[in-house]
Amino acid sequence: MRSLTVAAAALLMISCTHAEKLDISRLKVPPGFHIEVFAEAPHARLLAFSPGGVLLVTDMSDGKILAFPDSKHNGHAERTATVIQDLNAPHGIAFHDGKLYVTEINAIDRYDWDESQLKATNGRKLADIPGSGGGHSTRTIAFWNNKMYVAAGSSCNVCKEEDQRRAAVSEYNEDGSGQRIFASGLRNAVGLAVNPKTDTLWATDNGRDWLGDNLPPEELNDLGKNGGNFGWPYCYGNKILDKSQSKDYDCSKTIAPKVEMQAHSAPLNLIFYNSDMFPAEYRNNVYVALHGSWNRSVPTGYKVIRVKLNDQGQPEAQPENFITGWLREGETRKGTWMGRPVGLAIGPDGAMYLADDSAGVVYRITYQK
Repeated sequence: MRSLTVAAAALLMISCTHAEKLDISRLKVPPGFHIEVFAEAPHARLLAFSPGGVLLVTDMSDGKILAFPDSKHNGHAERTATVIQDLNAPHGIAFHDGKLYVTEINAIDRYDWDESQLKATNGRKLADIPGSGGGHSTRTIAFWNNKMYVAAGSSCNVCKEEDQRRAAVSEYNEDGSGQRIFASGLRNAVGLAVNPKTDTLWATDNGRDWLGDNLPPEELNDLGKNGGNFGWPYCYGNKILDKSQSKDYDCSKTIAPKVEMQAHSAPLNLIFYNSDMFPAEYRNNVYVALHGSWNRSVPTGYKVIRVKLNDQGQPEAQPENFITGWLREGETRKGTWMGRPVGLAIGPDGAMYLADDSAGVVYRITYQK
């Protein structure tokens, strides 16, 4: 029987402590947009749609993968189906060439997918990945250019890692062989997504703690065609030296983020919206779920932001709010949130789906003229 890891248990505690009851009327979206609850999903983390258009959700705390079919296409899940259970803190999820891939805290798994039964069978472990060992417990997976990429966060707030697969994104062949470090210096890259304009893998990154309320900035990074070194633990933001870790490290050799965000916002998942439900202004945008601060004197985050991109897929403006209201406006107390955004996905109909691991729901965001 799977046992809950210490890190996953801590994640659950942070997600649930002191949360207010969900009042969806408090959530604010731009004019013409609508947000409603699609499904009840305690501890929902990341999302993926099956080849047949069914939403799957990872549940780290209960060790499950859940499916939420909506066969009538009325915008509400008709039931909850357990796809897989007894996993070790599953977080990342992806479909590739008809197979279901899941990242547990210590392994990459692949399953055969039965759409008619909403079942995953013939599970096979493709590779071991670094277990918790303290620190960040999420493992995220993405596919790009016939390679598999897995992000593993650091084992600490700030330190030099002994296992080079931590605080990094590793590249694998599709069968789990050929592991190599693709991008390093990423303290906790929870979100991975392919930018269709640049045809490169992008990642969020959560900066270190205890440098004050406004340092270091959270990051959105373009990992490029060949990856590279993104600075942690010696550098942060736009190649700024963290003098608590080194007096002379050469940060000029590291890669600066494409977008900086408010410190301690905790950016998790990201998506590039290129469907046709949203109006033109909201297409070709990157959307980021900010889980929210736990150690800032004045809370921040607890929202979904968007960054407009130009025709080359590069940011052309500062981040702006897309969905807010989980944190009361002007709130100055810790632990008073109503929900914490995590996973993002685009449905076959162009609607946006958003997981909330504190309120225990998946939202559906639509637009009507």
